[in-house]
Amino acid sequence: MPLWVRTVLVTALPSDADAAIGGHLEHLRALRRSGSLRAAGAFTRGDGFLDIFEAEDLHEAEAVARSSPLVERGLAAWTLREWIEVEDGP
Repeated sequence: MPLWVRTVLVTALPSDADAAIGGHLEHLRALRRSGSLRAAGAFTRGDGFLDIFEAEDLHEAEAVARSSPLVERGLAAWTLREWIEVEDGP
């Protein structure tokens, strides 16, 4: 199944984004429980996240990317790219 990389960069004030960040973390836990999340983490400055997940196609990947509360509430900018894992270098 294709892999997708999503970056989520928080654009709102921390006080406005705190609740949605908690929701985003729950969103990631749900992806992990479903078996589609391959890796996820937060940026050290606390201003966003990067995750790698499986999705059948671009349509499904965009639906996943948009389902974060940070994105749904307009509190973050996001990017989505299909990703190919390279095992032994380019």
